[in-house]
Amino acid sequence: MNDAYENALRTVADSYDAEVARWGGKSLSRVATIVVSSGAFFNRLRDGKTFSVTNLQKFALWFRVPANWPDRKIPHDAATALTSIGRPPFPANAMPHSYGKNDASVDCNRPAVFQSKAAR
Repeated sequence: MNDAYENALRTVADSYDAEVARWGGKSLSRVATIVVSSGAFFNRLRDGKTFSVTNLQKFALWFRVPANWPDRKIPHDAATALTSIGRPPFPANAMPHSYGKNDASVDCNRPAVFQSKAAR
């Protein structure tokens, strides 16, 4: 594996760890278990072990989704690293709703929504 990809994944992992320390959330070990069924993945990465392109892609896909981060926002250094892997994060304006705000609900007129066309 290319050192640049290994460094990028380490940067993403370090950013995620910092966000977990700040906000709480899943440990990197838990994330690795979810993504590649190996809780020791990031410990091995820090020990200089290599990994497959398939695992790199799996982690890039998981980390590029803001909802998978503790504050539902991807830090700048992690976003830059993900872009260098070739998997840029989803842009905030492409998400169906705002993850960074508490008001991510839609207010609608329920009775009107569920009326049949004939009743209107």
